[in-house]
Amino acid sequence: MNYFSEILNERNKILIFGLNGQLGQTFNYFFEKSENILQLSSKDVNFLEPNLISNVINDFKPNYIINTSAYTDVNMAESNSYEAFKVNGEALKFMAEAAKNNKSLLIHYSTDYVFDGQNSIRYKPTDIPNPINIYGKSKQTGEQNILKSGCDFVIFRISWLVSEFGNNFIKTIISKLENDKELFIVNDQIGTPISSKLVANITAKTILLNTHQHSNHIFHLSTKGKVSWYDLAKYIYNFLEKKYKNRKITPILSKKYPTNVIRPQNSLFNHSDIENYLNMKLPSWQEDTKHIINNLCKKLI
Repeated sequence: MNYFSEILNERNKILIFGLNGQLGQTFNYFFEKSENILQLSSKDVNFLEPNLISNVINDFKPNYIINTSAYTDVNMAESNSYEAFKVNGEALKFMAEAAKNNKSLLIHYSTDYVFDGQNSIRYKPTDIPNPINIYGKSKQTGEQNILKSGCDFVIFRISWLVSEFGNNFIKTIISKLENDKELFIVNDQIGTPISSKLVANITAKTILLNTHQHSNHIFHLSTKGKVSWYDLAKYIYNFLEKKYKNRKITPILSKKYPTNVIRPQNSLFNHSDIENYLNMKLPSWQEDTKHIINNLCKKLI
């Protein structure tokens, strides 16, 4: 079913922040050119001046606001906390308050990094956040500002986002396989990758369910299964092994990886709530990402 065509047929006005990121480019691909869709980049609205966000919402008067904008550089956030909290935290205060005043439904994307990754089981939406780095803390602040505002909202926590757009793990591994004889990949962090296409489709279906009556939710959105970064890299290599026969992928522990950021070791989500809400079953991570890897690899072969 083409959820995006249905949304356009409803003639609702949709404002999308974030044109150039993975999700933003995916929405731009799916939505046809329409006077009811306004998609803006960081050049159009600077989130370091959050009052501009309110002005755009008040002028356009959208039925739905989709926020794909974020400060996503986890490493840089540690030394640039001001900007991380400004973009991921304070901007959401202005956005949510304007959404409430305009009676818009705000759809926002958060992250597995709001948790410390120490759970022995999958994280549920009701689990208490405990971020362990600046990026995670800034994203939690954004969540809190939405909840405090009293606006209508849907928050999707997602992890390990991948696509054919922008920067992500799949594209990084393919690039490294092109240029490096040996890759050292962390094997003690587990999760599941999810495609921006699946996230966009679930967002569209959620909008259709909220067309006439908004409801507030925090959902965990991921694919089925579990995998480490190391095993995911090996999976990607399977698609290119004939081209790069002499590559070696070596597992290493997180503490051996050269970074100044502590990352969650367990990023697995319990996503039963979103499956029940949308009456659908989410695919395995292999099924969801195979088309991305295939398409990116075809450009090399």
